[in-house]
Amino acid sequence: MCSELAIKTQQLGKCYHIYQQPRDRLLQLLLPRGKRRYREFWALQGVSLEVHRGETLGIIGRNGSGKSTLLQLICGTVTASSGNVVSHGRIAALLELGSGFNPEFTGRENVYLNGALLGLKRAEIEARFDEIAAFASIGEFIDQPTKTYSSGMLVRLAFAVSVCVEPDILIVDEALAVGDASFQFKCLERLDRLTRQGMTLLFVSHDMSMVKRFCNRALYLRDGQIRASGAPEEMAELYLLDMRDEQRRWASNGAIQVTPKTALNPEHGMAFGTAEGRITAASFHSTGTQYSSFAHGDTIEIAIDTLISDAIARPNLSLTLQEARLLVVSGVNVALPCGPSHGGWRSASVRLRFAANLAAGRYHITLKLMNGETEETSQLIEKQVAVLAFDTLPGNTHFLGIVDLHIESVTSELQKSMAVEERS
Repeated sequence: MCSELAIKTQQLGKCYHIYQQPRDRLLQLLLPRGKRRYREFWALQGVSLEVHRGETLGIIGRNGSGKSTLLQLICGTVTASSGNVVSHGRIAALLELGSGFNPEFTGRENVYLNGALLGLKRAEIEARFDEIAAFASIGEFIDQPTKTYSSGMLVRLAFAVSVCVEPDILIVDEALAVGDASFQFKCLERLDRLTRQGMTLLFVSHDMSMVKRFCNRALYLRDGQIRASGAPEEMAELYLLDMRDEQRRWASNGAIQVTPKTALNPEHGMAFGTAEGRITAASFHSTGTQYSSFAHGDTIEIAIDTLISDAIARPNLSLTLQEARLLVVSGVNVALPCGPSHGGWRSASVRLRFAANLAAGRYHITLKLMNGETEETSQLIEKQVAVLAFDTLPGNTHFLGIVDLHIESVTSELQKSMAVEERS
């Protein structure tokens, strides 16, 4: 990533006029100086950001937060109500499914149409057509009207055009969620290659693991404004905090809220939860610290102390082992054995142990204190993100991936007898 700016917005905003009934729109048009017959809805307001060339920016937020509006303003398909946006280079965008395609045209004709809209000459499109068709992999449907395409075929062709013309800026709005697993793999490989070559990518997704794995930075939008911007791991947790808060408020009729809490590891972690309990301590048992290092195969034992309100009927603890980008490697959910009540509170301690059968590198441990029986059905009490960290040192074992499963070759009895015969 270089320091050259690809996109810059200043106080960017988009306001829509909402009319209560259709005739009000006509009256407003005929009598513009009369009574105002609409209310203003700001889909986006006061957004200022800078995106550098080669940067991969993830944009997250709930539905209606302004993500698609921001992308449309950057692409120029929607006119801003306030502020301005400046971009440098050719922009290709995958916004609404099938946008930019004429449904009556064949796939081939739409390739030429989209290439022309992106500023390519016919000779340039012809030179890249075979690559586009091969990437899309829709076979003979390339010469059929796109109105006959499935959603997966549409996104295949649209994505193929966008990446094969090698734009300076590529904007993707949830398009990859439509494709199958093999196509998604091919898309991500191509995006990775293009960003290494200096292409700028704006990427909207509700898949936090995709954002954390693929983006350099994340922008969190809420109610049309920037809630925060920073490392994808931190922005994903802020987003989850707000989602958890909304869930708990709804389930408790507003009585219980999820709010930021004190992190046990303030240098690297963050925490949020309710007032129903807390994780009071967490450390590696062998060192009593929040950071340690282990050789491959060593036993890692973690000591965790909690304090839980008497109102919590089924307290449990979730431990997730995460790699450097906080993508989950493994985890466990265990019931907490609580002690006697003292002043409306009970304490519970637990030790969890596992072997460091991991590839060399940095790992984090996130803890969640919950009320329920399973991870999926429990209600959050407290989450301590990346509260512990450890490094595994390189060992003499060789395996693929992150976790060493101790996969062995098993020799059958027939193979053994054949080997004996050969030796004799």
